[in-house]
Amino acid sequence: MNRNGRVIDASDINNVLELGNKLIITGTGGIGKSVMMKHFFLNVLQNTHYVPVLIELRGLNEFDEKSVNLVDYIYNIMETLKFRLERKYFDYSLETGCYVILLDGYDEVKNELSKQVTSQIFALSEKYPDNHYILSSRPLEEFVGWNQFEELHSNSLTKSQALSLINKIEYEQKIKKKFYKELDEYLYDKYKTFASNPLLLTIMLLTFENRASIPDKLNDFFEQAFTTLFHTHDATKGGYKRDIQSKLGYEDFKAVFSYFCFKSFFNSDYKFSENKVLEYIGMAKHKEIIETNFNSMDFLTDLTNSVCMLIHEGLEYRFSHRSFQEYFAALYTTQLDDSQQKRFLKLWLQNNSYRTTSNYLDMLYELQTSRFLKNIIIPAIRELQELYKENGESEEWLLNLIYEDVCVRKYENGKKVCAVSIKEFYFHDMIMRACNIGGLFKNIKEEKKQRSSEEEAKLIKILEEEYGINKEVKFIELKQKGYINEMLQSLHWIVERYEFAVSYVESVDKDPIARKKRFTSMLEEL
Repeated sequence: MNRNGRVIDASDINNVLELGNKLIITGTGGIGKSVMMKHFFLNVLQNTHYVPVLIELRGLNEFDEKSVNLVDYIYNIMETLKFRLERKYFDYSLETGCYVILLDGYDEVKNELSKQVTSQIFALSEKYPDNHYILSSRPLEEFVGWNQFEELHSNSLTKSQALSLINKIEYEQKIKKKFYKELDEYLYDKYKTFASNPLLLTIMLLTFENRASIPDKLNDFFEQAFTTLFHTHDATKGGYKRDIQSKLGYEDFKAVFSYFCFKSFFNSDYKFSENKVLEYIGMAKHKEIIETNFNSMDFLTDLTNSVCMLIHEGLEYRFSHRSFQEYFAALYTTQLDDSQQKRFLKLWLQNNSYRTTSNYLDMLYELQTSRFLKNIIIPAIRELQELYKENGESEEWLLNLIYEDVCVRKYENGKKVCAVSIKEFYFHDMIMRACNIGGLFKNIKEEKKQRSSEEEAKLIKILEEEYGINKEVKFIELKQKGYINEMLQSLHWIVERYEFAVSYVESVDKDPIARKKRFTSMLEEL
């Protein structure tokens, strides 16, 4: 992992603990965050005097917002694992600071519980500050506002680490040896985006024997993996072919599984009881996703034993990796018509856009680029454009709509920046996506960045002198103190990004057919 670019050796947990008591470790899907948290658990036992507690935060999804209690949940988990301690002594032990509390998978907490869980993490770490708290998650915009926590970033695999991982995987030796050789010679360098990610590297190995070529896009990568798992032999079992118990063909099986992923993804379900899995499969049958009748239990058996999309652990099922759920949820979304997509995704984004850093939207964009722009980006930017006009095109209004406060952040290298907290995630996310797709961040001129940094320095000086580092200051308070001009000048990049997003939408939101009045002209266009 790294801290502002400096590599931290995580093989010894003491190197991590000395960085601070409140840490967030972020990384993309498949990078190995959960494995690292398990490593930390064992390493704490071996190399420190602390007591490690590993909590999978997705377990809180079983509760409703009013009944969520993080401390009770931690205590109950410890009791379940035979750590017998009366509650009053447990509370006392928290006060003594004897724990390393590992909170795994914050991004898997249901959207409606997120704010409550966040509040309780803050409360727990503030009430018992002498413990160490390490939280893992995919990158989330909201971490900008977690000023008490420091965010570290998971590193990708180097070539030597990738080769070492392949050596350790149990797989048919002849295939593995050939893959290792080609990975060393050219595959790692050519497909570094995939080969540096443990999950995607494993998929590369799975698909290696039968591939014509390795796809360049993530969507194609998961499609190829699914195809391989559905059609081919199990290389760890001497070429034994696994039968499809449900007797469904490839396309029908994929259609049902896509619906299963779509429904479970938007319900924030990542692990299931057997009854819950069968309930989702039953929904697909009731909706008549395919014409062929099939046995739900056989389909569940296929998902676990044949296609390996689900893993069965004890009384629970979970996805072999959430990226498969996201890909197939996106695949099913492409089947919705434009009207359904617009209404459904807007409601979801407005309610839950602080969670949209999953791969789902990126995959959906790759699957249907033009429809993604038409149904998601363009309507959002057009709506914001109308609101901006209605409010006199006031830059102050725009700033207050999307963000709520500003603070000074100081990095390890001494650099200071103004960081804002997001209030309206929907419009923030849509602006950022429009800017990314339109290529803004590749084309910002050096003089504009220099001008921005000079203006920012003025506000940094004001904030640091009056409030100090990491103190969030509401925009209204800065205005009341007469610093409105400094604030607007320093944060003008917000307006620049909005204006770029509008300009980009103007360039792509063209409907020549609607402007054609003659039938022959329309026919040519169609």
